[in-house]
Formats: sequence, C-alpha cells, structure tokens
Amino acid sequence: MASGPMLPAQFADWEPYAATWCLATEHARREQRMHSTQAQLEQFYKAVKPRLDEAIQYLNDFPLDDMPQRERNLLNLALSLVEISVAVELFFNPWPLDAYPWQEFSVAY
Repeated sequence: MASGPMLPAQFADWEPYAATWCLATEHARREQRMHSTQAQLEQFYKAVKPRLDEAIQYLNDFPLDDMPQRERNLLNLALSLVEISVAVELFFNPWPLDAYPWQEFSVAY
C-alpha cells in the first residue's frame, strides 16, 4: 500500500479507492472486478462516475507516454471504472450470468 497520496490533490476524495483500483493492466482490473462484490462495484461507480469527465479533462494536460505517477494512477483508476461499468449498468453482477465461465478467459496484455 502506498505511504502517501496516490492521486492528484483535486481527486483526493477518491483516495479510498486508489489502492484497490489504480491497476496498471486490464488483466488486473478484470480480476479485481471479478473478485469484488456487486456492492463494492456500485460504491466505486457511484463515487467516481459523476466526475469522470473532469478527470479526463485533467489528464488531457499530460503526455500519455510520460505521465507523472499520480496522474498515471488517476488514469488507471478511470480505466477501472470503464472495466466495471458493464457490471453495474448491464449485468447487475460482477460477471455476466449465463455466459461461458469468466475464469476460462484470459487477457493477453
């Protein structure tokens, strides 16, 4: 766990989610989604979604290939929101019901 703030100061209200959702790979974000409860996903979604556009606008001021760590964490947290949005908006479950077992899929990168 990080010893100081993981996110830029203007997004400090998202710090409680940072250690769990600032994940660098799609594979890690997917695994976190699948091992979370629906209540945890909905709590994260409700906290972050209303200010997602603000975060994207903020991140537009930084080069993608040379982003400071806190901004990189913010980007990864935003990508986690994208990962879980289908579970909240469509599936109402961390994984799609009546589908091929999610454990059988793997993300290549």
